[in-house]
Amino acid sequence: MMEVNFDASGDYVENINFVDNASEEQIALLQNQIQEQQKQLSDLEQQQMEKELDDYYAQLEEDRQKEEEAQAKAEADAEAQAEADRKAEEERLAEEEQKKQEEEEAQAKSDEEEAEAEAFLEDEAQTESESEQEEDTEALEEEEPAEQTVSQEQAIQLVRDQQGISEDSPLLVAYDHVDDSGNYIIHVYENVVDNEETGEEHTATQGWYQVSPSDGAITDVTVDGY
Repeated sequence: MMEVNFDASGDYVENINFVDNASEEQIALLQNQIQEQQKQLSDLEQQQMEKELDDYYAQLEEDRQKEEEAQAKAEADAEAQAEADRKAEEERLAEEEQKKQEEEEAQAKSDEEEAEAEAFLEDEAQTESESEQEEDTEALEEEEPAEQTVSQEQAIQLVRDQQGISEDSPLLVAYDHVDDSGNYIIHVYENVVDNEETGEEHTATQGWYQVSPSDGAITDVTVDGY
């Protein structure tokens, strides 16, 4: 006889014990039973395998969807942060540009006001100098009109000739005033530019000369100062 058994997990266990008097018909019947049981067991295993595969693929799909959602969220967050950073940078640059423009406008206004003030002071000084020269000329003409044989222009030329100052020299020779004795005071100087952009300059005196209006005698009075 042949025994057919299954273990605790349902796996087939075959234990065949043959007896001497078993017929071929009995053996064939037992073999058929074994084949049917094996077939049933195979179908159950196939169903179990298919279920496990379905569960596995379902879990893979769920994991894939979660990963795609997480990736999409991360990309959206990164894009939003990049946009926020870009806007913040644009605002910062705009503020810097506005501040720079305001500073330039303020500096331009300050330079303009300073230039106007300097021009005003120069005009006043020029007007005052011209007025003083006119007063000195008038006073000289009133005091000693008969003794003047040398004019202001001649006095200037006399100083030029004595000092060797040509017309194209950077040194300037100009009438300044008449002293208490009625002599012309001739100023020899040079204009020195301090700032080429604004044109600001100052006068550098080279000498003072006294010229007699009667005979054109020249005396260096630089040490006396005027």
